[in-house]
Amino acid sequence: MLGLLFGLVILLVLMELGGRAMRRWTPNLLEQIAYGGALGLGLMAYVAGALAAIGGTELVPLAPLIPAFLLLLASGGRRSRWLAWGEAFRRPHGVMEGLLAVVAWLLALLSLALCLLPPDGNEWDALAYHWAFPKIYLQVGRMVELPFMHQSYFPALQDMLYLFGLSYGFEAMAKLMHWAMGVFAALGAAGFVQRQGGSGAWAAALILGAPAFLWQMFSAYADLATALYASLAMFAFAHAARERNAGWLWLSGAMMGFALATKYTALLAWGVWGLIGLLWLWREKQAQAVRTLVLAGLLALAIGGPWYVRNFLWTGNPVYPFAYEIFGGKNWSQAQADAYRNDQLKFGMGREPSMLLIVPWNLAANPAPFTDPIGARVGERVFLLPSLGAGALATPAVWLVGGVAQGMGYLLGFVALNLLGWFYLMQQVRYLLLALPVLAGAGLSAIQRVAVWARYGYGGILLLQMGFTLWLMGSVYLPLLPLALNNRDAYLNRRLQIYPAIQYLNLHAAPEAGVILLDETRGYYLNRRYLWGNAGHHRLIPYDSMRNGDDLARWMLKNGYAYLLINRQFTPQGEPEPWRALYYDAIQRGRLQLVFAERGVEVYRLSDAPQRR
Repeated sequence: MLGLLFGLVILLVLMELGGRAMRRWTPNLLEQIAYGGALGLGLMAYVAGALAAIGGTELVPLAPLIPAFLLLLASGGRRSRWLAWGEAFRRPHGVMEGLLAVVAWLLALLSLALCLLPPDGNEWDALAYHWAFPKIYLQVGRMVELPFMHQSYFPALQDMLYLFGLSYGFEAMAKLMHWAMGVFAALGAAGFVQRQGGSGAWAAALILGAPAFLWQMFSAYADLATALYASLAMFAFAHAARERNAGWLWLSGAMMGFALATKYTALLAWGVWGLIGLLWLWREKQAQAVRTLVLAGLLALAIGGPWYVRNFLWTGNPVYPFAYEIFGGKNWSQAQADAYRNDQLKFGMGREPSMLLIVPWNLAANPAPFTDPIGARVGERVFLLPSLGAGALATPAVWLVGGVAQGMGYLLGFVALNLLGWFYLMQQVRYLLLALPVLAGAGLSAIQRVAVWARYGYGGILLLQMGFTLWLMGSVYLPLLPLALNNRDAYLNRRLQIYPAIQYLNLHAAPEAGVILLDETRGYYLNRRYLWGNAGHHRLIPYDSMRNGDDLARWMLKNGYAYLLINRQFTPQGEPEPWRALYYDAIQRGRLQLVFAERGVEVYRLSDAPQRR
């Protein structure tokens, strides 16, 4: 609880100072909060990353000081509007808007409370790398290359915010950094609708009512950071084109630069942003602004570029491990690249053009194929956890009744092109969340022109969707909150299949003993040096040169790996691959001896490894 409160204070300070700095750009309070908060978090992430890069992780807790100082200078001494949030959803046009605003705030507060839950079996990527490699950075005192964890090469703006939160020892503070991204994304879309003369409650309701979006707000992932910066970039561009204001173009480029620093998928958004921008400026006969747009695009590359340059210096591939056919990359192979791509193609329901037509329906009503159904006892297939919701599905009906505000077709084009790219690249539902705030802001900017009967009908759908999401998250997660707060180990034992095995290793393995994880990558809670064992992750273990289990055991002994953890839940059936057969042979020969087995997770100890004293 203390970490959550401390993190909120830091967020409020950055948001307030950033809001003051943004007052010269926009009179809208919600946009001031969204852009100011996004700018503050982006700067803080880069400060934390820079400190880690030079070996100063002990200074990471001080990371907010520099962005706070810069934002204070940028504010030019403007007077505070501290806590003037009564305007957040000001001028509701009726009872419906008021109800939407109230439930939206309830959803935001619920997700805030759920940030107190430590990552469990439903947060695979958080435990595998989003928190795992920042924890390793803190342990070794600097940013280091982790060749066994290829995701550690991904753009890491959000992960540097996790590094900041974890540097205090507060997991809730780390989770709060992603929650803030979601809140700012909703406020940014709401502020954009307000600038068009409508009520922001509609946009916030559509965004926060989507189960997939709200689940991300209390999960340690990075997708909402991409959603925030990409949507703010598009909204800023809309202001630039409509107001003929070059300053907004520069801000748009800066926001897209931060988006590039969050995920590789933002490269598609950056390209679509440039394409839409050129078309928009050409149609509006703003030829002189094209040069500014190009320069803003270069600014985006400069802001997001450090992570890609780091990868190039480390591996020779700026987008490692992707695009292996073009750039190559050490510790990787074409066979691994092909296997990785095949794993991505498993998501979704096919890539035939006919399937594209029913994607919106599937994302709202049949989302299970678009996500990993591997979590704890929540049951994504039953509860529609990854759904975008009926509100997103019903939004086009609003356009048919009331039309779309002038210029918003370009923003909706951004949504459509990102949907198309997502359809052919990787149909993982959370990768599409970056388009949801743009859909809400642009798609509902003319909601005030819709006939009353249609507006209330659409509002009713949003309320039902929000009520479902509130019930879903509240009924599944809130009952677990007391257990998590009172007994963290008991909560994780209940919610994370591998946790008993992790506890065994933390208690019985010598501090210097390494662990190989087989058919498992979630190493965050393991307080020992570890290595992912599956051949598809890296080429650090020379399986090709090994003939039998004795060779594997000798390699493990030489390199200090005394334990093997196998998660049988994810072990493929049938004839084992040659590299996997080496482990089975070592077990059969007695070189690896079973010392723990529970819930389908087995721990083996190398027979000739030194015993713990």
